[in-house]
Amino acid sequence: MFPEIPLLRGDGLMARKKSGIKKLKIYKVMIVLVIIWFSYTFGKGFVEHHRLKQELEELTYEIRAFELRNAEIREKIIEHSSPDYIELVAREELGLVKPGETRYIISQPVED
Repeated sequence: MFPEIPLLRGDGLMARKKSGIKKLKIYKVMIVLVIIWFSYTFGKGFVEHHRLKQELEELTYEIRAFELRNAEIREKIIEHSSPDYIELVAREELGLVKPGETRYIISQPVED
């Protein structure tokens, strides 16, 4: 005799609450997954950026060291190209003399 509408209404309300709770849980899980994905992606990018920054600093240091070494070698090239240095090496290391000069070799007496 009583209509069954109120019972359906109550059952329907419970069903709606359960489906709403399920949807809310699914959205929470999706949000957590998206946050984890963003964290991983940006964290990975940050680590790569930091590694590349360190590598850049190391390479910059190496370049500066090579530039200093290059400058030293250029100075030696200029120094060794001068006529005075060439003459010094020719006289001391090669034993050469200019035309008209006499070379004297002083020897130590041999002790018996």
